[in-house]
Amino acid sequence: MSEGVAWNQGEVSEETRKLILEAGGMKYQQTVFNMLDDIARPKHVERKFRDDHLIRGLRNMLIDFQLSGQDDYAECVTLAIEGLGGQIKPD
Repeated sequence: MSEGVAWNQGEVSEETRKLILEAGGMKYQQTVFNMLDDIARPKHVERKFRDDHLIRGLRNMLIDFQLSGQDDYAECVTLAIEGLGGQIKPD
């Protein structure tokens, strides 16, 4: 596997290979389709935000930190939510 030039040698990048291997057997096709959807998504279609137990828990922590005046912790939790693909204020 060559570094940084996978696109012109017919190979997949390490990140893509890892993503596909983690998905396993029958999920391979769905993983590829999701990846293509993310790449080819038109700008007018909004990205799906992650909303699971972890993100909801971090939102609760954010509110607690904001109400208690711990702005440094609130900023860290905000960055974590955004880094994990979540939304600060859910719809």
